[in-house]
Amino acid sequence: MTKQSAFTADRNKIERSFMVLEPIVISGFKTRFSLLKTAIASGGVVGGIRPREKRDNSNRFFFLTSLLILFFASAAFADTFVHHKTNEKLHGYVTSQKTGSRTFVQTAEKGMVQLELARWKVTPDRTGRNKQVIIITLDKEIILDIETTALEEAFREAADKGPVCILFEIDTPGGREDFARRLCSAVTATKNCEVIAFVKGGEFGGALSVGAALALSCDQIYMADNTVIGAATLVNVSEKGVQDLKESHGEDIGEKISSAWQAYLASLAQQNDRPGLLAKAMVDKEIEVIEVTKGDKRLFIDPVNKRQDQQLVHTWSKKGSLLTLTAEEAVKCGIADKMTGTREELLSDKGIGTAELIFDEHLLKARKEFQIAAKRQYNLRKSIDLQTKDLMQTEQLQKALKLFRGISADFKSLITLAKKYPDFGMSVQALEAELNTIESIYKNLKINARRRK
Repeated sequence: MTKQSAFTADRNKIERSFMVLEPIVISGFKTRFSLLKTAIASGGVVGGIRPREKRDNSNRFFFLTSLLILFFASAAFADTFVHHKTNEKLHGYVTSQKTGSRTFVQTAEKGMVQLELARWKVTPDRTGRNKQVIIITLDKEIILDIETTALEEAFREAADKGPVCILFEIDTPGGREDFARRLCSAVTATKNCEVIAFVKGGEFGGALSVGAALALSCDQIYMADNTVIGAATLVNVSEKGVQDLKESHGEDIGEKISSAWQAYLASLAQQNDRPGLLAKAMVDKEIEVIEVTKGDKRLFIDPVNKRQDQQLVHTWSKKGSLLTLTAEEAVKCGIADKMTGTREELLSDKGIGTAELIFDEHLLKARKEFQIAAKRQYNLRKSIDLQTKDLMQTEQLQKALKLFRGISADFKSLITLAKKYPDFGMSVQALEAELNTIESIYKNLKINARRRK
C-alpha cells in the first residue's frame, strides 16, 4: 500500500472528526449576537435580557444582596476625620483598600494612612478631595462580560482616586440582568465616593430596562429633557428567540424570577428614599400605583390599600402597561432628583462647575480589545476552515501532517480565546475534545508514516 492510498484509507475517520469541528467553530459568535440584537430590538427596550443559564438561581442570593445594598447605602463617603479621643483632625478620602479592620485613607496631612474608621468621626464635606469629576459613560446595551468587568473596575478605581464625585452618564436600552446586577453592586459598593447618575439624551433616549436599575443604584439621579426611565421587565433569550419569562420558564418559576427582580429594584430605589412600589411597577404591568397624602405624608400605594382619610393626588401606574416615566414625571414622583439640560448645568447645580473633568476610558479600551479578539477569532476560524478543505482534498501524507499541525495550533489559540473571552460563547470543553481528536489522528498518521519509511 502506498503512502497516498494509506492516507486515503483514513479519510473517513478524518471526515467524521471534522463533521463536529465546523459547527463548533462557526456557531456561538454569530448566533449568540444575532439573538442578543434581536432581544434589544424587540424586547430590550421594554425589558432586560435574562440569560437562560441563570434560570434556577433567581432567588438564591436575593436576601443577602438586599442586605449588602442597605449596608453600602448607609456608609457615607467622608472627607474630614476627627478622632473620638484625641480630637486629631485629618482631611482626605477613604479608599476601598483594607488590611484587617484598618482602611487605607489618603490624607492631606500624612499622605496614605491606615485608620480604624470606627474610632473616627467622619464628615462628608469634600475637604481634602481632588477637585475632579470622573465621568463613566454607558451608551450601549449591556450584553458583554468584558464590558461589565471594565465598568466594575472603572468604578472601583475612580472612587480610590478621591474625586469630588463620579458622574455616571447613562443612555441604554437594557441588556442582561446578571450583568446589570454586577454593575449595580459596583455602584452601591462605591461607598467612599458619591455616584451621580445623569440620564442623558442620545440614541436610546434614557435609562430603560436594566438601565433603570443602574440609575436607581446611584446616590442621585439627574435627567435630561426628553429622556425616560423605566420599562424594566425581564425577558429570556434562547435559541427560540425572545420570550416572556412565564413562557420560557413556566408560570411558577417565571413569577418567582419576576418577583425577585421587582424586589431588587424596589430595594435599590428605597436605599435613597425613592418610592419602591414605582420601581416594581416598572417590572410588572399588573401593578397599579397611586399617590396619596395624609397630612404632611406623601405615600405611593396600591389603590386597594387607599383609606378614606387619604387624599388621592395622582395615578402613576395603571394595569396593562409597564411604568415608564418622563424626566418631568420622574422628578415629580421622586424617582429622580432633578432635571437638567446639560452636563455643565448638572455640575453647576452641584457646586462643582469648575472641577476638572476626567473621562474614564475603561469601557472604550474593553471594546477595542474585544474587537481585536473578535477579529483574531474570525481569522482562526477562517484558517481552520481553509486548512480543513485542503486536508479533505490532499492525497499527500506529509502535506496532511503539516495541515494537522496548523489546525492543532489554531485550535489551541481558539481555546485560549474561549477561556479569556466568554462573550464568544465558545465551549472550551467541546474545543478541547476536538483538539484531542485531531491530535490523536495526527499521532496515528505520524506513526504510520514512520513505519512505511
